Amino acid sequence: MKHAFIDRHANLNSSIHRLSPALKIKSTFLFLAVLLIGLPLLGYKNALVGFCVYGILALVTALISQVPFFFLLTRSALVLPFSALIVTVNYFSGNFTLAQMVATLFKSLLSIFTLLMLTSTTPFHEILKELSRWGFPKLFIIILAFMYRYFFLLVGEIEALERALQMRHSTVHGWQRIKVYANIVGLLLVRSYERAERVYHAMQMRGFTGDLS
Repeated sequence: MKHAFIDRHANLNSSIHRLSPALKIKSTFLFLAVLLIGLPLLGYKNALVGFCVYGILALVTALISQVPFFFLLTRSALVLPFSALIVTVNYFSGNFTLAQMVATLFKSLLSIFTLLMLTSTTPFHEILKELSRWGFPKLFIIILAFMYRYFFLLVGEIEALERALQMRHSTVHGWQRIKVYANIVGLLLVRSYERAERVYHAMQMRGFTGDLS
């Protein structure tokens, strides 16, 4: 089983990595506010130019950070199928114009890229520690901490289910294959819930009171 931690490149020694976690988190929030709120106020056609400029700045920052660009690009692209589905439905229902579709795809891709830059240049426990200092709800911090700690187990479950699909349903196509994937998603949710229950009871038995410090 692979430990696919999201901050696997956080221990590099670039000038971006050496910045304080507080500064990087504040900068990330500021950039996201500009991307998601500021640029759309310019109008979708003018915002596209802003998105391109934002993308160039993000690319330059990634190069300075020395984080592998292929890693950032492939992880960012994972959100595109979901974004594409949303904008396509809105486009055919008449809620989106073509410019709005492109702008929404840009926003989703650049948002994930920005968050990945944060987690790839800052150890995740430092991010949680800083959010805790800022007064974020303790439950929110705990959920993020446990998601980070057990994410690789979820990846392992997905890989196991994918192997089972290839072995047992390799010849299934079309609608039948969609039904198989739907069953896999349901099974993954059930397994995740059961594992969460086991982890919760184990933490209770060890005297965990919700304090991660």
